[in-house]
Amino acid sequence: MVNPSASSRVIQREKLVVAHVALVALVSAWLLGGIGPRLEWVIAALAAPAYYFLFAEARYRLRHHDRAGLRRLLRWTAPLLALAVFIIISALNPSHRPAFLFNTYVLRPVAHVEWLPASALPLASLRVLACFGGLAATGLTLAFCIYSRRLLRSLILLLAFNALVLAVLGTLQHQALAPGPYFGFVTSHNPAWFATFLYHNHWGAFAVLSTASTLGLVFHSLRYPPDNGWFHGPGPLLTLTSILVAATAPLSSSRSATVLMALLAISAGAASLRHHFRTRHRNRHQPLRASLIVGLLALFVTLGGLVFFQSREVIQLRFTQTLEQIAHLRSGPDGYTRADLYADTWRMAADRPAFGWGLDSYGPIFLNYSRFRPGPDRLMNTFEDAHSDWLQSLAELGFVGTGLLLLCVLLPLAETVRLRRLTALPGGLFTGCALIALYAWVEFPFANPAVVALWWILFFSGIRILQLSPAVSARSRAACSPSSS
Repeated sequence: MVNPSASSRVIQREKLVVAHVALVALVSAWLLGGIGPRLEWVIAALAAPAYYFLFAEARYRLRHHDRAGLRRLLRWTAPLLALAVFIIISALNPSHRPAFLFNTYVLRPVAHVEWLPASALPLASLRVLACFGGLAATGLTLAFCIYSRRLLRSLILLLAFNALVLAVLGTLQHQALAPGPYFGFVTSHNPAWFATFLYHNHWGAFAVLSTASTLGLVFHSLRYPPDNGWFHGPGPLLTLTSILVAATAPLSSSRSATVLMALLAISAGAASLRHHFRTRHRNRHQPLRASLIVGLLALFVTLGGLVFFQSREVIQLRFTQTLEQIAHLRSGPDGYTRADLYADTWRMAADRPAFGWGLDSYGPIFLNYSRFRPGPDRLMNTFEDAHSDWLQSLAELGFVGTGLLLLCVLLPLAETVRLRRLTALPGGLFTGCALIALYAWVEFPFANPAVVALWWILFFSGIRILQLSPAVSARSRAACSPSSS
């Protein structure tokens, strides 16, 4: 039998973990997405308590002889720890030193241990490790410190409403022609920004994750409706929330986010029809249900028309730009295209395939590989990001570091996810995470700490929901031990 005082400490830590996770997610989103060296240090400090929570959970499982749970915790944290050691070694083995050449700041190659990981920017590597490693650890706490599905659903609901507030703020700022976030209080050097995010594609990735998780809650409410009917529960409000957040994709002028939202809408429509036909035989009032479906479809079409009307100028402008870019690609090889950028990034990665050039070293090292040549304006275009997170990971961490990063995701998936056990809510969470992981092949959503925080939180929420029993009451939680998870 579990000691009541020990169980109360577990429940208290469980609440602290959820509060900490919510704080990290909310602050990173409202703090301009956490972009920039200074803000990354702030996010790293906010995420740091996650290490204590994981250590406390490991100690608790060890004291209560939960060997299976402890081994699982060690397995799932091992890739992250190995990646941290990998990056620390690279920072202690700098491959370049800053120097001045004709009054110009440059990175000069220096002697280093060739067979060990190395970094061209050691301090930057440690900063990014502190920020993004802390966010991954924050997500991991959900996989081991939470024993209630209801608590996880409450967390996801809070994050969904946070995205809704950000969407409303972004829409109002767009209508007011604000020059920057917070109605111009913050200056944005990039005209393509939205809400509190300094780059519209980062907002797009954040919105896709939020919409997918909200749709997961919607279909969960369809599967477990209140006794007095679905319309008397949170389902309609969640549906409206998902629509309003999704509507900001074209408004933000992000073409890729608009395409991803369209895919989510098609998937949600197909899932709705599937749910309708699966529950058809249980409903005695079939004409009423059919009219309800028709009414909902009419509502979606009306809302879609309103979204298009509101964003028509942005959509028309981006459509014209897309046609011009396609015509430019067909006209000849002039200019530096995205394909050229990817090819040069691959050449950079191929020169150090095992360990890469060091975390966050892409920008200065890529100058040696870029085939971009200035035009008549004599302006040199520099790239701080590869516009492909996966290619940039190979360039910075090599196949070894990228493999460790993949293990952080694939190991929990392999040990937990079974398609026959996949229900609506974790299915929605994993769908959003998968879309952003695929999106990272052609953009850099994971360069934004707020997107990374939300990704890990939703991913490990889905993992934990699958692990837990369908319903855990407060009384059963008090008697719940880690071995039962």
